[in-house]
Amino acid sequence: MAEAQAAPKGNKKLIIIVVAVVAVLLIAMAGAAAFLLTRSADHGDDAGVETHETGKKKKSEKDADHPPIFEKLQQFTVNLNSPDEDAMLQTDIVVEMADAKSQERIKAQMPKIQSQVNQLLRSKSPQDVRAVDGMSKIGAEVRTLINRTLGAEGDDEGVLSVNFTTFIVQ
Repeated sequence: MAEAQAAPKGNKKLIIIVVAVVAVLLIAMAGAAAFLLTRSADHGDDAGVETHETGKKKKSEKDADHPPIFEKLQQFTVNLNSPDEDAMLQTDIVVEMADAKSQERIKAQMPKIQSQVNQLLRSKSPQDVRAVDGMSKIGAEVRTLINRTLGAEGDDEGVLSVNFTTFIVQ
């Protein structure tokens, strides 16, 4: 009977040891992954990062200067330019700004920008917005329109990208 009680105790110890080893390995792997991720973020490659809307490259060092700055425009609900059908577009737009100074300028010009974007969207036909590349074309036009209003001259000034968080065509 003493042998029967000794066997389960040995199995318990073995299970505890195995669980402890697995836990230590998981913690070590998580620490290594965190180290590698922070190291690669701190030492980004110098090849550059491709921007969302323009396809041009900008230095990853510029990205490391500050976290992204986003500004949300009001929701747009417009009738599309169509004589035959009553088509509508409803969209939410969030623009990525180059810096805090650009963000302040866009806030100061917001009523004018909202009006211009509204006019641009109303000028689009249902075919324009439903096209495969319709959103990206409209995004590029919105970016150009806002940057012109802000007086931004380079690709790394003013609005960097236009992001549609909602895009509903009816």
